[in-house]
Amino acid sequence: MPEAPAEGERRTGNRVLASTLIGAHGFEHLISNSIPLLTTVIAVDLGLGALQVGAIVAVRSAAAGVTSVTGGFLSDLLHHRIAWVLSISAFLTAIGLLLVATAPSYAVILLALALASCGAALWHPPALGLLAQRFPNRRGLFLSMHRSTGSVGDVVGPMIAGILLLGALQWEAADGLTVGWELGGLQPVQWRWILAGAAPIMFIATFVIYGLLRHAGGSPPAGVDLSQKLQTMWRGTYVAFRGTGLWAIFAVAAVRGMADGSMLFLVPLYLTHGLGINTFQASAHLALMVGPAIVTAPLIGALSDRVGRKSLIVFLMAFVTVLTLAIPMSGPDYSVWITVCVALYGLQHFTVINLTSAAAADVAARYRLESSFLGLMWGNNILFGAVAAIVIFGPIEWLGWQYGFFIATAMYFLGFLASLMIPGDRHAREPATDPAV
Repeated sequence: MPEAPAEGERRTGNRVLASTLIGAHGFEHLISNSIPLLTTVIAVDLGLGALQVGAIVAVRSAAAGVTSVTGGFLSDLLHHRIAWVLSISAFLTAIGLLLVATAPSYAVILLALALASCGAALWHPPALGLLAQRFPNRRGLFLSMHRSTGSVGDVVGPMIAGILLLGALQWEAADGLTVGWELGGLQPVQWRWILAGAAPIMFIATFVIYGLLRHAGGSPPAGVDLSQKLQTMWRGTYVAFRGTGLWAIFAVAAVRGMADGSMLFLVPLYLTHGLGINTFQASAHLALMVGPAIVTAPLIGALSDRVGRKSLIVFLMAFVTVLTLAIPMSGPDYSVWITVCVALYGLQHFTVINLTSAAAADVAARYRLESSFLGLMWGNNILFGAVAAIVIFGPIEWLGWQYGFFIATAMYFLGFLASLMIPGDRHAREPATDPAV
């Protein structure tokens, strides 16, 4: 159980901590979730095939996965420096975006996107760990709220990018009629300028985050042997995986993460390259994939705090399996059916990772390893996602875009089977150490 702050110790209050972590997450996702949409025009600009697009997804996922795992242990090992970790996260993202905007080749773009992904991935372990520590009785709610502001960025970012790329708001109806309007003579903006313009947002965020959270980790511990602390952390991690059901929880999160990351790229690419609709229409569907969860994720998270995690996880895995299979069933042309399916997908997008994160934190709290476990889980998910990107996008190169959905369906079904092995919920959570927000 987290210790109460020592007398006279300066520590960031609950309200400031929660609002900063949850709010800043939205700015990070404002940028990162624009990448799948921008990839549709990057692919055209550079003449990339489906397998090369899959490599972009895989490289981003691999870099993010390694960073997430190491960032989680680093956050617990140097908890008093956690504000530095969060600030460096925003700084690396900004540098990566600038490098992508100026990259002269596909290879350099891959490296720059990897750096930006490292920055984004470094955010989650310390941020989620802090929220899990401060609000142990409402982990499902606060972790879901953190995800929901990310979803706000996920909705707004692609929509802005789609408008800038097209220079207008425009939607092509099923009968071929194009509806929309020009935006005061706005000219289409090249994808490099969009990324270059986004970088300053993250540079500013670097200093704001540090200023608000510089006392979030408390004072440096006195007389602590870092080597001994690291050994204790590894020992606690080993013990925690014995008889607690963590293996099943991590398995569900990993398999779910395999498909989720690729779906964010697959849907807009399927719509633009497979069905021939415009970039704004694709950006609207990308927004539908994440937007509804802004409302539903906190509600589901709060419900899990009351009724338990397992039953909700099993239902959601079954739901997404059926829904993903239904998306390409509309035939070779765009129809409203696709939009309905994508919107339903958005109702539960990221809700399972919220629930598995909360379930893992329930166990991790007994060993004071919240950031380590959450970093390990997110890294585990993203690394599996790197493999899934090649598995999904590789066959598309020869078989067609719709086959990506069939492969993703199989992955979700494996996750559903794994969810059945999660043990029953245990509601033995420690009391909060600070007053509620």
